[in-house]
Amino acid sequence: MHGEQDMTEEGRRKPTTYYQPASGVGAAVAARQATAAMRVGVIGLGTGTLAAYGRKGDVYRFYEINPQVIAIARSEFSYLSDSEAGIEVALGDARLKLEREAPQGFDLLAIDAFSSDAIPVHLITKEALGVYLRHMKPDGIVAFHVSNRFLSLVPVVARLAKEHGAHAVLVSDKGKDGDDDHTTTDWVLVSRERKSLEAPQIEEASPEAPEEQAGWRTWTDDYSNLVQILR
Repeated sequence: MHGEQDMTEEGRRKPTTYYQPASGVGAAVAARQATAAMRVGVIGLGTGTLAAYGRKGDVYRFYEINPQVIAIARSEFSYLSDSEAGIEVALGDARLKLEREAPQGFDLLAIDAFSSDAIPVHLITKEALGVYLRHMKPDGIVAFHVSNRFLSLVPVVARLAKEHGAHAVLVSDKGKDGDDDHTTTDWVLVSRERKSLEAPQIEEASPEAPEEQAGWRTWTDDYSNLVQILR
């Protein structure tokens, strides 16, 4: 599932599913919104749900490899058109785009391409995180969406953060008992600046230290192990 939208007038501008305010990325957005206008990057457009957080003066830049996804997000959903932020959509492989672009100065970069059973490994390696960090403000947050029924990606991201001398927390949003419509999510937030992950908005989401696996090798462009992370 790439996203859903409440099409009623009162609900169409509210972020849903993996991107609700109680999610890790929702907490990260709230933390960064406490400062000034934001520049946000998103790898994986989906339905464009994160644009619902956009305010006047913000810029949300989406990277999407599939032109059909862009067409559907624009024709069947209204998150992009309803957003008050400036919206940019870059077509192509996100990592290749970011490797070629000048530093973007992102407050937040959401990596949202790992929810299926066929993940793009080149987006979750030591070298990939190095690319992402080059585009961040010094206190910016890289948010990895690691909700996955098949693969346990939390230890992979935790190791990548450590390799770069960065800090990481896991925000799991399980919802409340009896709330059958709530989408459970796991997001790992990574930042060079520990204080960014200690913002009140993130603390309210009950962050935890991400699980680590000391015996696992760091994922690089030359090494990954999908069998090792099968649930």
